[in-house]
Amino acid sequence: MISINVKVMNQLGIHARTAAKLVRTAAAFKCSINAVKEGKLYDLKNVRGAITLNGKFGDELTIQFDGIDEAEASETINQLFLGGLGES
Repeated sequence: MISINVKVMNQLGIHARTAAKLVRTAAAFKCSINAVKEGKLYDLKNVRGAITLNGKFGDELTIQFDGIDEAEASETINQLFLGGLGES
């Protein structure tokens, strides 16, 4: 299992469009990918999980990866968050 800490850099936070992009990216990997916020676990391979996360600008999240391709997945998801989830 790999865990990384990320910060929501998108001014609008995680909304429908960015959640869909996050889920599409996560779905490309075989490992499980979950976010932890305030002690709750959210499945990032599920749109409902990504939206329910309710990530706001500046929120710090822990993302957990567990599976065969966890290293590649963690790097890809980290880069996605560093890039503002594809939006400025």
